[in-house]
Amino acid sequence: MLRLGVNIDHIATLRQARYRGTPTAAVPEPDPLSAAHICLEAGAHSITVHLREDRRHIQD
Repeated sequence: MLRLGVNIDHIATLRQARYRGTPTAAVPEPDPLSAAHICLEAGAHSITVHLREDRRHIQD
């Protein structure tokens, strides 16, 4: 049986490109966590995200 896995790396990349220079944006979007929930609700079996050593796509 085939299983669907979704990689959400590009969602974080898009958010960083959109909000670069404005780290205090009220609601930065797209939200990778929300995207992961949508994928799971749509039937994905797994979610993949790759963390970089330089953490450039992570907002603390």
